[in-house]
Amino acid sequence: MKYILLGIYWVCCIHTICAQDDSMKVVNLDRVLVKAPLTKAQIIEQQAIKATVIDTKSLDIQPANLTELMNRTVGIRVRQTGGLGSNTDLMLNGFEGKAIKYFKDGIPMDYLGWAFSFSIVPVNMVERIEVYKGMLPISLGADALGGAVNMVTKQDERSNRWDFSYQYGSFNTHRVSVHGLWKDAEERFFAGADIFYNYSDNDYQASVSIVDSETAVKHREKRPLFHNRFSSFYTEVFAGIINRPWADELRIGLTYFDLKRDNNYGITMDRPFGGVVSGSHSFIPTVRYRKNFWDNKVKFDQFVVYNHLYGNYTDTVQGIYDWYGHFTHIPSRKGEATTEGSLTKLKYENFISRSNISVPLNYYHTAEANMVYSQVTRTGSNPLGDKFPQSGLDVLSVPAKYNKLVVAGGVKSYFFDGRLSNDILVKYFHSATKGNEGSYATQEEGWEENFIDRWGFGDALKYSFSGNAYVRLSGETTVRLPEQSEVFGDGGFVESNFSLSSERSYNINLGGYYSTSSFTVESNLFYRRTYDLILLINTGLFGKYQNVNKVKGVGLELDAAYSVLPWLKVNGNLTYQDFRLFGQNDVAYEGARLRNTPFFFANLGVNAEFQNLIRKKDRISFYWNYGFVRAYYLNYIPRPYEPDGFLGLWGKPSVNVESLTIPDQSLHTIGCSWWADRNRGFAVGMEVKNLFDAEIYDNYRIQNAGRSFYIKLNYTL
Repeated sequence: MKYILLGIYWVCCIHTICAQDDSMKVVNLDRVLVKAPLTKAQIIEQQAIKATVIDTKSLDIQPANLTELMNRTVGIRVRQTGGLGSNTDLMLNGFEGKAIKYFKDGIPMDYLGWAFSFSIVPVNMVERIEVYKGMLPISLGADALGGAVNMVTKQDERSNRWDFSYQYGSFNTHRVSVHGLWKDAEERFFAGADIFYNYSDNDYQASVSIVDSETAVKHREKRPLFHNRFSSFYTEVFAGIINRPWADELRIGLTYFDLKRDNNYGITMDRPFGGVVSGSHSFIPTVRYRKNFWDNKVKFDQFVVYNHLYGNYTDTVQGIYDWYGHFTHIPSRKGEATTEGSLTKLKYENFISRSNISVPLNYYHTAEANMVYSQVTRTGSNPLGDKFPQSGLDVLSVPAKYNKLVVAGGVKSYFFDGRLSNDILVKYFHSATKGNEGSYATQEEGWEENFIDRWGFGDALKYSFSGNAYVRLSGETTVRLPEQSEVFGDGGFVESNFSLSSERSYNINLGGYYSTSSFTVESNLFYRRTYDLILLINTGLFGKYQNVNKVKGVGLELDAAYSVLPWLKVNGNLTYQDFRLFGQNDVAYEGARLRNTPFFFANLGVNAEFQNLIRKKDRISFYWNYGFVRAYYLNYIPRPYEPDGFLGLWGKPSVNVESLTIPDQSLHTIGCSWWADRNRGFAVGMEVKNLFDAEIYDNYRIQNAGRSFYIKLNYTL
């Protein structure tokens, strides 16, 4: 309640102080807009709330994937556990994993599972990616600690447009995408489709630990991965009505996806698997309704989805494999990943409703409210898994329920002829969980309910000195509710924990921007202080999510671009973040850096573009991208033993942690793209990734692919 009162107080005070003649402000704002029209990406980036926008329009011919594009962006690192289709997590300003929320066209993507993950969605499907760092806009309305990623799909203004794309590359990789939209002549009806297919053997070579069968001595050897195939199919067809008195848009969609993954290893590459498989699929109906009322002053947007998502995990091979692909039969085993094996099937019943309304209070203030309600019920089975001794029921057959409600409201204000803008917001968070609290290890049977209610508050200010220079400051206290996967467990090696508390964080961002006709530079300082961080704790054979860590720290981002010549552009960025544990019971961990988390990384890119080079109206570009990540460590290192170089940017630890070190990494990529007719018709792109075949490691020292080659063909109708 105190946050609501504080918000009302702020709005009233600012409105009273800054009230001026209405007509004069309208004329000045209109004049500014006419003189300097902005693209959608620029409008989002120049709001008071900090955001980085990856505009894919000029990049969709490149054989790059969204993961690579995001890794080239300041402040962002994608944690990937292998090749195409592997699990990915985003690290953003010191936060990662579930602290980052993901959206598709402003809607939480929980109902899609991994089907629309940025690791597998083709660049051609996406118009832009909005990355919010720290405070989120009201329209997203999520319980995120460190930020959010909103993937905006193509929103074609032109009718009867179709895009086709095919990409082939190393490791027998195939990627196909189709995007199309049709509108009738009077623009009252529309229909379209988004389709993509991915496949890869992912059989690249990796340096793995081999145990000599005669001497039992370990050595490292490069071996091609096997049983590592991935395939995914996604199709969304939609149709609707537009430009009617009762609806600006009524869109009905139907989505189907199917993912299949062979698992060659687990969390690390310590042991190979040759028969473990997993997958998921779902049919998803969706409805979206939009309408502007009262001369387009009041905007209303409603989205509803209900679906069943099915997942499976199979481990029934009675024996083990080695890295040569040789199989040893062991009759006493029921599986290879675990001796007990698994034949797990899970069913998630999802319902999400998102409502958004925007109302102008006057020429200076616009109020907005957003509500997201989600409900998940999980049931499942595993004939090889645990059963309750009293009832004999499969542990997974007992329904587990998860409900979450996030309500956000606030006011966007403009003062001093639009030079000063302010976004103030209040959020309410609620979750309710119910399920079996018993440990899968002890097979105890029981029910547990838990309720969480929290409030959050945020404010963002931006002041423009001119059309090409501004500063902004934002601060918030926010909450992340435990996710259903953290509460439920996985029915196997992760136990349930219905007593999890929410994570709490205090975030501050201070940044500045300056540009000329040929040069642009932006900087951002950020501070985070987080309590009750939720981590998966190893309790022996099993794991359990628990509230354990307290983390605080600061970071710096620098991003610049320079047009050396009309045809030659250079861009670069760097990120340094110093996030450490505090309030620890163990003195050795006090002040230690977050483990398995890069603290310094940088990018450099060069792009040369020419027109009318091969034929009239054609366009060709050559590019080179370089990425660097400073060495970091898989476990906590006491602060006194860290490298003694400036900010840890050089030097070595004073203790032997070689086996825990992910070394310095340098990644080079070169490519070429050619459009036969500027941005229309036929286009082709070629790219060489990891040009110097460096050993590139990621999450928990999992090795990614070496040098690889790709070609991509595009055609637009």
